[in-house]
Amino acid sequence: MRAMLVSTLVFFMTSGLDAQVDLHTDDYASSGSNSARNLVRDEGGSLHCLSLEQVVAGERQLIVQTSSDGGLSWITQPQVLNDADSGLFDPDPASQCSLAIDDQGTLHILWGRYTYPSYFRQFYRRFDPATGTASDIVELSLLSGAPLNARTSAMDIIVDDQNTVWISGHDPASWVEHLLRSDEPYAAGDTFTDLGSISTGNSAQNTRLAIDSAGRVHCSFYRNVGVGQYEHRIYDPVSGWQVDSTVLGDTVGTNDYYGWLVADALGYVHSVHVLDAQNTSPMWTFRYRRWEEGSGWGPEVILFTATSAQYTGIASYRIFNLGCDEATGKVHAVYRDLSQGGPLVIAEKELTDDLFTVVGELQPENPSEHVYIYPRVRGTLYPAFNNFSHGFDVTYQWREVPGTPPYTLIYHDAGGSSGVSFIRGDCNEDGGFNIADTVFGLNALFVPGSPPPGCVEECDINDDGSFNIADMVYGLNALFVASSPPPSAPFPDCGSDPLAPSLDCPTGSAACP
Repeated sequence: MRAMLVSTLVFFMTSGLDAQVDLHTDDYASSGSNSARNLVRDEGGSLHCLSLEQVVAGERQLIVQTSSDGGLSWITQPQVLNDADSGLFDPDPASQCSLAIDDQGTLHILWGRYTYPSYFRQFYRRFDPATGTASDIVELSLLSGAPLNARTSAMDIIVDDQNTVWISGHDPASWVEHLLRSDEPYAAGDTFTDLGSISTGNSAQNTRLAIDSAGRVHCSFYRNVGVGQYEHRIYDPVSGWQVDSTVLGDTVGTNDYYGWLVADALGYVHSVHVLDAQNTSPMWTFRYRRWEEGSGWGPEVILFTATSAQYTGIASYRIFNLGCDEATGKVHAVYRDLSQGGPLVIAEKELTDDLFTVVGELQPENPSEHVYIYPRVRGTLYPAFNNFSHGFDVTYQWREVPGTPPYTLIYHDAGGSSGVSFIRGDCNEDGGFNIADTVFGLNALFVPGSPPPGCVEECDINDDGSFNIADMVYGLNALFVASSPPPSAPFPDCGSDPLAPSLDCPTGSAACP
């Protein structure tokens, strides 16, 4: 068993975007180039990050790190989730991983031993970070009948509102990805149904999945035919596959390899993809489009471009990602802006905006090859507690020397919420949570002349963005009714809100340093 580890904290300020934390530094320190999502939030506000760690030569461990204080500090769960048969050791170690979370807080983990050109195996298991228990490892490649030499980049997993687990799966034919659906909610039986090829023409790589507000599964993927197109297709759990796919990129350039999908609660699906991502292309262009029911995909909006002179020496175009506020449809893009020298920046676009606006930097300029790659933005429509609106959380890999270890996996609180420290439920600011806090809150609400809370956010015990009688009822239940949920993070110790406080708390709690 691994010892519990606390990560090194490294803080600095860049354009008002706050806490940066080095999760781990070693000879791999990544979730892999094909990873779809590596970071989730649970109902209590804790963050869980999945990655691969290689501290000892020849041993690559699949690990989960957890933060209960909004990303300020992290512990490494003691369980190593892969084993000797699923990529723990050389040769052909685990190289890719992704995760999802269900409404019970269980993590659904997908990983692969992908070694080009002839060794490819895909695995799945469940892990409960609260209890440390894990299910058996399921080799999905065996379920699909895929041989070792069937090449794949399939590495996405997502959960819908019924807690059905959806996976882009390994197929017996190379570079053909199939959609897999769990036969039971929560994938309880470890069995999956193969719903067929994601692409109408079979070829599908780097599939991204998003579940929309009607429960449909949106798939975007690279189709290696002709000039190499980036396409979109929908699977409806009721009616099945959409007959045709839609080309999101162009049909004249060369290889639109890569993109991302996210969905909001308004019925929109948002995409960013890269056009002509080859080193022989005169320009890389990164485009945004929005889908809505009835009208389909809207017009393209340029996110950013880079000329061949600007990306020369930058070997990876996997330098962008996308999130959206589920309630408003506002999209947030993270990308390495090669046109401005190479900083990792954040750009935003409201539904009614014509263009993206850059609002800040996560990391300053560094034009070195491979620096700031594989950014991942946390947030899915389901379950609701993992919505992007609960915090702008980003991870990315840092390589100080191009192509040479060690590498560092970095977490960044891009919402800048870490400056205010308090304890949710500590309404009277005495450093604890007890009956005195509910008495203080009731007096503040209903007894004229009673002192108001110094940090109103602490009295929002149910974390719904308001301070009222429901918070006191929630607090009493948490204190005295068995199995009632505790206050949301930060709790029980001082910490920051995973989402910037929505109520007045100008300097944090008097009980917190």
